[in-house]
Amino acid sequence: MKRIAIVLMILGGCDSGNGDNTTPTTLGTGDHYPALTIADCEGGAVDMQAKIAEHDVTYITFGAQWCTACAEEAPRINDELVDGLAGKSVGVAQILVEQQPGEPPAANLCASWRDELHAKYDVLVDFDQVHLAPFFGATEAGTLPVHLIVTRDGTIRSKIVGALPDDIQERIEAFLPSP
Repeated sequence: MKRIAIVLMILGGCDSGNGDNTTPTTLGTGDHYPALTIADCEGGAVDMQAKIAEHDVTYITFGAQWCTACAEEAPRINDELVDGLAGKSVGVAQILVEQQPGEPPAANLCASWRDELHAKYDVLVDFDQVHLAPFFGATEAGTLPVHLIVTRDGTIRSKIVGALPDDIQERIEAFLPSP
């Protein structure tokens, strides 16, 4: 039965749509990013609220190893968000959430994902699966990828479910302070 649930999640959970699907599942636009700590690829603790406070805007995407669209977006994130917004106060991070709560990802997932995709951004991993419930509900990873634009004060300014929108760079720049 568990195998069927995983297959259904793989088939239905990874959305490669057009990026216009902005319906929030649990936390969404206008909500405050929760006080959560997760791990970097070396196993160090990362306080997400502190990480968000380091930049005027932080782009966060949630991904999973089983989500093809999540991996396919890595070059665009590198080109458009890391390189394209270089010199601006924009943080870029991907949080790997993987399976169900209580089923932590493999220890080497974070580093192998980062290295295989040549990620120029922070790749983090949710070993304790604390990000699942606030953003996706208590029992499943939901539709991935999910993209958040969060301002320095911790307010989620945009939540996009599905494919990375063509205008993601412009959406982020809209929340940067005027020069």
